Amino acid sequence: MKYAVVIVLTLFVASSWSLPADGPAQMDAQVRTVVDEVTELGKSTGETLLHQYEEIIVEPPHELEEALDQVEARRAESPECVAAEDEEIARIVDAAHEELTSCGVVAAKTSADIASDVSSATQQLLFGGYNLGSTYNKCQSYKNSILKQSCMAKFYVQASVYLINARSSIKTIRKSTSERIPAVFTDGNVCTHSASSTAVLALQEVNNHIDACVAHRR
Repeated sequence: MKYAVVIVLTLFVASSWSLPADGPAQMDAQVRTVVDEVTELGKSTGETLLHQYEEIIVEPPHELEEALDQVEARRAESPECVAAEDEEIARIVDAAHEELTSCGVVAAKTSADIASDVSSATQQLLFGGYNLGSTYNKCQSYKNSILKQSCMAKFYVQASVYLINARSSIKTIRKSTSERIPAVFTDGNVCTHSASSTAVLALQEVNNHIDACVAHRR
């Protein structure tokens, strides 16, 4: 999942792709706006997925570890009472790890798919803006005024189509991520935190058994 997020974040490099500074001012400004917007979209998507990764994947195991540490801390107090619960402790921890792994794999794969989709769409839009710059430079290289005018006519058509498609693509990406990213967080967060909470409650019950054992031995 981290790898997929990194793919999205590396799209910042592409923010330097734009039309030449001396290009047609209005068209250049519009294309630059698209490039800036799609770059920001890649950035925000990557940051959101990374934040979700921490909440879904990192936090629940820490909760489990803290509860397990509390049980293990009792071993110095009463090795026999804790040892009597070792089999149950192992069962709880193994079940929790299996559930956490299962939840995490699903969340990671879905998040990676989202990052990949955004990365692909973003690169297409950025390359489109770069290609417009290349077309403009080609047009300006013509010495023949007729060839230059013909080339620029094609350039404006190409730029107009690009801007229309780009706006549509950005709208689609935003809608997709606004629905898919929260869905991943909801499902993944419930799944992993439910698994850790179940294990924590079970370990608390183990602690109660240890308390009873210690009291019985006194």
